[in-house]
Amino acid sequence: MESPTQAGWNPWKRSATPRQDLDGGGVEADDRESEGAHLRPASLEALFWQSYASIVQSLTLASGDLAAAEDATQEAFAQAWVRWGRISRYDNPGAWVRRVAINKLRNAHRSRLRGEAAVQRMAYEVASAPPSEPESDLTGALRRLPYKQRLCAVLFYVDGLSTAEVARAMGISQGSVSQHLNRARTALRAHLEGTS
Repeated sequence: MESPTQAGWNPWKRSATPRQDLDGGGVEADDRESEGAHLRPASLEALFWQSYASIVQSLTLASGDLAAAEDATQEAFAQAWVRWGRISRYDNPGAWVRRVAINKLRNAHRSRLRGEAAVQRMAYEVASAPPSEPESDLTGALRRLPYKQRLCAVLFYVDGLSTAEVARAMGISQGSVSQHLNRARTALRAHLEGTS
């Protein structure tokens, strides 16, 4: 199956991925957002088309790395495929996939940091690739936020999750989510007002 990125999907455009009901048993994205109901898609394929782009988009904004976001999301869907018999009975299997993808991204980030530290201990320089495109002020401001603040802000503002859903996705309390959102808003406001 061709991935959305291979099909020309743009991670910065939310509506660029086809949201379709592939086997007649899923729920359209507009229905999900308007009703706020939990999804129980009829197949993993339907879940993939309903949530892949949204998960990759939010993880890309949180990490600043499209490839890492795609890898984490694809690994989460691979785990969902292996466990689909159990996961398909969950009220919201998409939330499970999102949580696994966040954990995969976090583990990849930690692994990368450990690797960089090991290289520095051995006195080698780590070369970083220059950005391929100039980033917007908002993207630059998001990159400067600590990881948890950035992830909370992306899940809350970009994906439109409630604080309870963000808390579940990140494995933290709702109070922590509110605190991270407040700090993120304050830092973003200061940065964006300072650049204008």
